[in-house]
Amino acid sequence: MSATASATAPHSAAPSGAPPSSRRPAPTATATSSVSSYPVPGGRVALDLRADSASLVSATPDPGWQMQVWNGPQWLRVDFTKGAQANSVFVTWNGHPPTVETVVR
Repeated sequence: MSATASATAPHSAAPSGAPPSSRRPAPTATATSSVSSYPVPGGRVALDLRADSASLVSATPDPGWQMQVWNGPQWLRVDFTKGAQANSVFVTWNGHPPTVETVVR
C-alpha cells in the first residue's frame, strides 16, 4: 500500500470541549465505490468505501507529521503522529457496511 503526497491546507485542532472521537457511518453504498476524505489534525485519509469493504486510496501527512498504516482482512487504521501527539482514522466492515471513526488525542 502506498501513500500519495499532495498539498493540503493546514488543519486546526478540535475545539476545546469537543469530543475526542467521532463515528460516522459510511455513505450509503451502491454497486460502485464512493471515495471519501477524512481530515484529522496531522493529515488526511481518502478511502474507497464499498457496500461490504473499504480500501485506502491515499494517506497524506501534514508537514512535520509522520504516518503509519495497518491493514487487516476487515479493518484498516491510519495514524498521524508528531512527538507525543497521535490522531487516527479507523475503518471496520466486519459483517456490516464500512464504519469510519476518527480519534483525536
